[in-house]
Amino acid sequence: MFEDYVRAQGLKMTDQRRTMIRAALQHRGHFTAEDLYRELDAQDEQVSMATVYRGLALLEEADLLHSHDFADGQRRYERALDREHHDHMICTDCRAVIEFTNEEIEHLQEQVVRESGFTMTDHSLTLFVTCDAFRDKGQCDRRDRRLARKQRRAR
Repeated sequence: MFEDYVRAQGLKMTDQRRTMIRAALQHRGHFTAEDLYRELDAQDEQVSMATVYRGLALLEEADLLHSHDFADGQRRYERALDREHHDHMICTDCRAVIEFTNEEIEHLQEQVVRESGFTMTDHSLTLFVTCDAFRDKGQCDRRDRRLARKQRRAR
């Protein structure tokens, strides 16, 4: 089905594009273009970064992926298929991404929209939060692990 969509856009379904798309659609959780590229590279797949970016854009246009801006300079993606609606909390200290659902919040959003004379067609809610552990102790295990991984990659 997606191959038909790609062809309808006047594009070819190359082996590189097929490999990248398969990997993106099999990915669980949130990921960046760089995450996907590194994963493909680790599997010795010959897929360029440009192919990853163009493929992710196509998957988003086809509504197979959703993208998010969590204010960290990187666009994050997650599968749209087989996913229930959820909202996000982003820790500005440790960069943890926490998915949550809350029926009360959903009803309040719908109420605000109705009272304002609108009909909701889509929405997303992202809460930016601070880590209690970091605030209270000056350290957070998630943040420390993330920074250590970043330092290892830089070497």
